Amino acid sequence: METIRKVVDQKGSKSAIIQTLRLYGSMSRIELAQRTELSRATISMSIQELIELGIAHETEIRQSTGGRRPTDVELMPHTHLVLGADLNQHGWMLGAFDLLGNTVDSRPITFSQLTPEDAFCALVDELPEFISNLDKSPMPLLGISLPGIVDSNQGVLRSSAVLGWQQVEWGALFERELGWPTTLVNRSRARGLSECRYGSGKEHRHMIYIGIDAGIGAGIYVDRELIHGAIGGAGEIGHTTVTDDGPLCPCGNTGCLQTLSAAQAIELEARRLLRSGAASSMQQQTALDLQLLRAEHVCAAAERGDELAAQIIEKAAAYLGTAMANLVNLLNPEAIILGGSIPKESSLYVRTAEKVMRQRAMSTLSWDTEVKVGQFKEIGGALGAANFMLDKHLSFSYLAP
Repeated sequence: METIRKVVDQKGSKSAIIQTLRLYGSMSRIELAQRTELSRATISMSIQELIELGIAHETEIRQSTGGRRPTDVELMPHTHLVLGADLNQHGWMLGAFDLLGNTVDSRPITFSQLTPEDAFCALVDELPEFISNLDKSPMPLLGISLPGIVDSNQGVLRSSAVLGWQQVEWGALFERELGWPTTLVNRSRARGLSECRYGSGKEHRHMIYIGIDAGIGAGIYVDRELIHGAIGGAGEIGHTTVTDDGPLCPCGNTGCLQTLSAAQAIELEARRLLRSGAASSMQQQTALDLQLLRAEHVCAAAERGDELAAQIIEKAAAYLGTAMANLVNLLNPEAIILGGSIPKESSLYVRTAEKVMRQRAMSTLSWDTEVKVGQFKEIGGALGAANFMLDKHLSFSYLAP
C-alpha cells in the first residue's frame, strides 16, 4: 500500500517563497534567498518540494556558457484559485484568480436596493453557483473591495459617501456565513494593487495609483506592497484640500479634490456653463435635458475638439495635477498610475494633469516620475481584493495536498 507523505512547511519557508514569487515574479534561487533571508539549503529543499507538488517550476533565463544552466523559479499558473469581489453603487463584480493574477472566471452581480443587507445577500447567494462552475474548488478565502474608509484590521467599512453607508461590519458577518477568512479593503487601494503587480505599474517597485470616477481615491505602494495606514485610510487624496473656497464635500470639508476633479464636478460645471448660454456640441447629446449630461459625454466632446468641453476637462485635471505634484514631493514615486473612467475616456485629462504636476513638483523629483493610465477595467477591484487577502492570509496549509 502506497504511503501518502504529508508535506509540511517547517518555519514557514515554503509560504515565504510562494509569497515572494507572488509579489515580485520569477527570480533565481540566490535572489529568493536574499529576499526571504532563508539559507540556500532551505531554499533548495523547499523549491524541490514545491516543484514536486506542481506549485512551482524552473525556467531557463539565458544561454549557458557551460556547466549547469542558470534558471529562475516561478509559480505555476492555475494551480490554486482565490475569490475576490468588488462593490460599487451598481452591483458586484465577482472573480476567481490564480496565484499569478490570471482571471479564471468572473461574473457581475446586481441587486435591487443599495443597502448593506441586499448587497450582502446578493453575493452570498451567488457564491455557491459561481464556485460550482469553476474547474477546481477555490481556497476558502474571500477578499472584498469597497468604496470608502475601510478598516481592514477590524473588517469594517467605516463610511462611504458613494454608497451612503456607515459602520458596516462585514468582515465578521461574511466569516460567520461562509466559514472563510474574509478581508475588506478600499476599492482604490485594491485596484491599485492590481495595477502595481499585473498592470501598468508592474515594472515599478514604488508607485501611486489614483482612481478617478464618482470619487477620487489613491493607493500607495512601496516595494510593491500596499501602505494602508493605521486603519486602512492611507490614500484618501480625494479629501485633500486644493482650494480655500471650493464646493462643500460630503465629508464636511470645502475645496476637496474630488469636488473639483471627479465625474460629478465635471458634470456640474458643464451644466452650469451650458445653462449660461455657452455654445457646445454637448447640447445635442443630451436631447436638451442637461440632467442627462454625464462626465463621459464631456470627455468625448473634449476628445473631438469641443472648446467648452476641453475647458472643463482642463480645469478639473489641473486640480488633480496640483495634488499629484504634492504626492511627488512627499513620496517620490517611480510612477503615478491614473485609473478609473475619467482617465480612460479622456487623454486630455491625463495630459493636463501630468503637465501641471511637472510644473508644480520639484523638477529633480518629477523628472523621472512616469504618468500612466491603468490597464484594468471592472475586474481590477476584485483582483486587487483577492491579492490583498493572499497578502494577509495565504499559508502553505491552503496549498498542500
